[in-house]
Amino acid sequence: MMAELGLEQKIFTTLLEKHLAAMHQGDALQKARQKAWSQFLELGLPTKKTEAYRYIKLRHLFSQNYELPEEVGISSEQIASLIYPECQQSVLVFVNGQYCPELSQTQALPSQVVISTLQEATKTFGTFFNNHWTKSLKEEDDTFAIINSALHRQGAFVYVPPKTVIEAPIQVLNLVNGQDQLLMLMPRINLFVGAQSDVKVISALKQSATNGYFINQVSDFVLEEDAHVHYTQILNDEHPQGWHFEAVRAHLKRQSTFKTVCITDGGMTVRTDYRISLAGENAEALLNGVCMLGGKCEAHTHIFIDHQAPNCRSYQLFKNVLNDFSRSSFEGKIMVRQAAQKTEAFQLNNNLLLSDHAHADSKPNLEIFADDVKASHGATVGQLDPEQLFYMKTRGFPESEAKNLLIYGFAEQVIEMIPLESLRELISEKAQRYLTKG
Repeated sequence: MMAELGLEQKIFTTLLEKHLAAMHQGDALQKARQKAWSQFLELGLPTKKTEAYRYIKLRHLFSQNYELPEEVGISSEQIASLIYPECQQSVLVFVNGQYCPELSQTQALPSQVVISTLQEATKTFGTFFNNHWTKSLKEEDDTFAIINSALHRQGAFVYVPPKTVIEAPIQVLNLVNGQDQLLMLMPRINLFVGAQSDVKVISALKQSATNGYFINQVSDFVLEEDAHVHYTQILNDEHPQGWHFEAVRAHLKRQSTFKTVCITDGGMTVRTDYRISLAGENAEALLNGVCMLGGKCEAHTHIFIDHQAPNCRSYQLFKNVLNDFSRSSFEGKIMVRQAAQKTEAFQLNNNLLLSDHAHADSKPNLEIFADDVKASHGATVGQLDPEQLFYMKTRGFPESEAKNLLIYGFAEQVIEMIPLESLRELISEKAQRYLTKG
């Protein structure tokens, strides 16, 4: 079996090599791509023995013959209905993994905010951007994030200058138009937030693929002193044969705050991988998520929180609702370095199983080298409370409606963290119809 998996890895690596050869040669990122590719070849593809991927059906992924997308003509009129009301004139559009400035709308953003392609950023922000790229690539140990560094075609670069509060949330709209292709897509966004600045970013997927896809996405954030970022991931429109990996990277300096909310109903496999570095004193990271799965959908969460400085705080709350034959996993590690005295770090994963066939794995983990720390982790797996269900039925609620309300009550704490009212109402409505959707 291992020999067979090795062959599939070889075939998949050959497929990636073909995509690398098809990249435009001579662009500003060519040297960076080659360096990332060399690092990938040294690291290799993960196997079932790779701890971070042990719950992922890698053989199925590696057996697919993914193609690069052909150009698709999309007009501004076609995307108008996909923009959230709060994000009008504040949207960055990706089509089949490539940032499209001509479709993006940024009139609602302050004029001092810089938005460009990554290729342009290597010229206009040369040393600043390249130093971060080199450092982050050196520290990166996730194979697929490294592959993205080598194979992304046209990513987006956002620079928010110091003391800039952006009132309009920025929507990152990922459009997937697969036609009859089985696509491999590599969207990427690098966002630098200056000191004492504040921004909200909402990443949402809209797909019309016929045969599925593999999205390998990287969202990279750098927060200067006293900067604040709220990042919302909406992965609720996945194709049943769609694979979606997203690596979220955040480097936090002194007194900065990074908050995430991830909402997904899964796909063939949805995997979110967080690596958060609390590098400055009094930095704070708050990671939250809800998976509401059915059918044979899967969703997996992998987290590494690195407490490097004193007086920092991190909080994790991830909840999974699983029905039918769905599967989820949560693997989170909190590292507290010796210098990170007076750390506060908490991690909780709650799982609600609605079927005897659903399956949830949970592995919270702490590694502490400081001696003045408040830290805890926990995980729960359970079913709907029969007494609560009986009580609601005696009050006239039909069983399905009563179950939906209890499920919503389980997920509500995280859903209420979504910063956009229109989106929060949409997700709330969907959650309250969980067992009766479709």
